[in-house]
Amino acid sequence: MKSLFYIIVTILFSQAVLAQQQFISQGRIEYERKTNQHALMSESNFFDELTKSKLPKFVTFYYDLFFKDDRTLFKAGREPEIKQVKTWNVFASENTVLTSLDSNLSLTQRVIFGSAYQVSDSVRHIDWRITPEIRKIAGFDCRKAVGRIMDSVVVIAFYTDEILTTGGPESVNGLPGMIMGLAIPRFHTTWYATKLALIDVTGKELEMPKKGKKMTGNEYRSQLTDILKNWGDETEKKLRNQLLL
Repeated sequence: MKSLFYIIVTILFSQAVLAQQQFISQGRIEYERKTNQHALMSESNFFDELTKSKLPKFVTFYYDLFFKDDRTLFKAGREPEIKQVKTWNVFASENTVLTSLDSNLSLTQRVIFGSAYQVSDSVRHIDWRITPEIRKIAGFDCRKAVGRIMDSVVVIAFYTDEILTTGGPESVNGLPGMIMGLAIPRFHTTWYATKLALIDVTGKELEMPKKGKKMTGNEYRSQLTDILKNWGDETEKKLRNQLLL
């Protein structure tokens, strides 16, 4: 009887260990960001129409997301194999984003017109609606969700619950798993995971750059308003839309 008991306990323990091994709590994800820059140009602007003939329709860049438990760091990754030529208004800021999901805090380094800022804020809230659609991304079955930022910007995400960290590229998160695919139609841009590296993530991989003037989210938005007030309406709109990230 005791032997049977020990056999059952051993089987249950083995199954529990196997179940834990099937879920991932740390690693590095590479994302490919692709933007249709022609779609961001105005059809009524002569300069934009002239620029289209000199620039490729799509530009592609790579980013890394390091994650461990409830912390993530999103930053620029490897250089594209082919040099990318982009118009000036394709993402004025290349963000580095440190997110502490358990404490609902984020720290973002932004570089706008040559000036660096360290912006501390709460984690962005997104109202998500999860759908039945499934898509395979980087080897994971990912479920589709549709959300909105600030009531007007639609975001489409694909997440996997095989990765326990509930993060994603840029400042987008809040789903029951890791976001492996993201599309924001207003930006004509997608972020898709290309691969996952199962590495031990240390404090070094989750360190923020030190450069930048420290300020809160409200202080940054107020300063941004002052910076952009002398720009034309169309330029200001493009920059503000992109800085929603």
